[in-house]
Amino acid sequence: MGALGVTTLTSALAAAPTPTFRTVPCPADVRADRCGFVRVPEDHAQPGNGRTLDVFVAVKRGTQSAGRNAPLFYLEGGPGAPSSLSVGPLGQVFPAFDVVGIDQRGVGHSTPSLACPEVNTLMNASGGGVQSSEATNAQFTATLKACGARLRASGIRLEAFNTTQAAQDVDTVRRALGYGPVNLYGASYGTRLGQEVLRRAPGAVRAAVLDSVIPTTLDRVARSAESIQAALSRVFAACAADAACAAKYPNLEGTYRAVLKQLDARPLTLRVKGEDGPLDAQGFQALLLGSMYFTPGLEELPALIVAARDGDAARIQASFSVQFLETVVDTLTWGAFFSNECAGEVAYSTPERLRAALKAAPEFAGALNSGPGISSESIFDVCRAWGLAKPAPGENDAVVSSVPTLLLAGEFDPVTPAAWLPEAARGLQAAQTLVVRGAGHGSGLTSAAGYEAVVKFFLNPTAKLTVPAASTGKLNFR
Repeated sequence: MGALGVTTLTSALAAAPTPTFRTVPCPADVRADRCGFVRVPEDHAQPGNGRTLDVFVAVKRGTQSAGRNAPLFYLEGGPGAPSSLSVGPLGQVFPAFDVVGIDQRGVGHSTPSLACPEVNTLMNASGGGVQSSEATNAQFTATLKACGARLRASGIRLEAFNTTQAAQDVDTVRRALGYGPVNLYGASYGTRLGQEVLRRAPGAVRAAVLDSVIPTTLDRVARSAESIQAALSRVFAACAADAACAAKYPNLEGTYRAVLKQLDARPLTLRVKGEDGPLDAQGFQALLLGSMYFTPGLEELPALIVAARDGDAARIQASFSVQFLETVVDTLTWGAFFSNECAGEVAYSTPERLRAALKAAPEFAGALNSGPGISSESIFDVCRAWGLAKPAPGENDAVVSSVPTLLLAGEFDPVTPAAWLPEAARGLQAAQTLVVRGAGHGSGLTSAAGYEAVVKFFLNPTAKLTVPAASTGKLNFR
């Protein structure tokens, strides 16, 4: 956005009436003290056109000195995962702050919903995607196209459901709740949204944590394959360098290569979400990718490879990775995932760049193409069918901000690696970066050292951060 655009937006906000918070009882799945809706313009650049949306908000009050600290606004990942479901657990781990969760427009309890229940049904039938095939991939694409057409036919303007608009919703909610500058915590995709808040409403933020950060300027569609391949190599190297792991799992990478050939010849039968289905090499790689997100999955990865070699489907079925997959497969609002990713990421890339990237880093090419994810060739087809092939203006421009910001990356994170930190921090003039050793995705909430860093930073965001434990962590392979 150019200077004139920022000036126009600032003037519009200054002239806009104070938004209101409409209190409602908290839904059964939201562990909060206060819930409600804030009505926002469908298009913040045209607030007077009469088209509005209702954004759902949940607040968990702090129990320790919360009144003296600015509230913590939590921006969930996905895109398409509801932040309101996290305020209860986050209130327990951040008791010194009121925790505010906003279900991004179209997500969770916000209305209208961009839910695609037909996609969730297909995800369940294919074991969360790990039991997919070329036929189910085609079915995913067709089902997503049908969902997009259905949402359009219901009167929903999908192009209004993007990160730019959602960032301005965050500031509208802040004003409706009567808060001054807030602490902002973005996780995964929430870091993209958080950076957009820094760009669009810089005065709304006291301090920001970007955990597992996605640089706005990076072609994530084309860059993801190499980061995932490199993460797996780091896990193999860590096992080889660990005496106990090397003794228990000698030549782990060689075993993995043999397992892929074995599963292509004789797939295992795996039960996920109550459905039995084949687990071939491609599905096993998809499962390993899920394992690499979080420390418990990383630590069991060698055991999963050996279980697959031994045909032990029960061991795989009991793994953290499968249990996590079963938990999260139904929580994503797929319409919001694609409306944000199509305009904010996919439209800034090309099929040619993606194909070149998959050729250069082919390890997970099959798994990434098993469904219309961010680095699958079919996502371009879905985005065109949804009418979202045009980039959301300015979303891939560099963010320039003087707000104190902490950028976190886990050492083994496969999808937002530490190698991306310098690019993410480039325009953030008061940024500190931290790589948490032994951690995966979301290290600020999934590792003790990352959590310590986040709390220290929010309490004193201008101080030089020192977290010795962040540099000494390691995986404890099982």
